[in-house]
Amino acid sequence: MDKVHVIYGSTTGMTEAVADKIAKALGAQAFNVNAGDAAAFDAELLILGSSTWGVGDLQDDWAAQLDAVKSNFAGKKVAVFGLGDSQGFADSFCVAAETIANAAKDAGATLVGDVLKLDDTNEADQTDGKIAAWVDTLKAAL
Repeated sequence: MDKVHVIYGSTTGMTEAVADKIAKALGAQAFNVNAGDAAAFDAELLILGSSTWGVGDLQDDWAAQLDAVKSNFAGKKVAVFGLGDSQGFADSFCVAAETIANAAKDAGATLVGDVLKLDDTNEADQTDGKIAAWVDTLKAAL
C-alpha cells in the first residue's frame, strides 16, 4: 500500500493542475476519480479534490462516482481540497469539497487537516503558498 494518493475530478483542468502540484509535493500519484481505478484508493492517506459548480454542486466526475467510491474511505485518513469562486459564488464557495469531506467522514474516514479552499480565479497568486502550507500540515500527520 502506498502512503498517499491524490484523487480528483476536473472539468476545466484547474483541479487536475492543483492535484498534480499536491501529488508532486508529497511524492504521490494523482488519479481521476472517473477512471474507475480501484488502486487509487489503496493508500494510507487519500487526498480528495473537487471544484464546485453552480451553486454548491459537485464537479461532474465526483457527482457520478461519489456514492460508488465512498465505501473506500472507511478506515482511511482523508484530506480534502476544493476550488471555487469566492467572489462570484461566496455563499457556495468550495461547498463540493465540504460535501466530499462529509461523505468521507460518514463512511468512517478520519479527516486530516482543514479542507483546503482555493480560489484560483480571483486569488491565483495565493494558490502555491496555500498548497505548500497545507501540504506541510499533511506531512506532519503521516
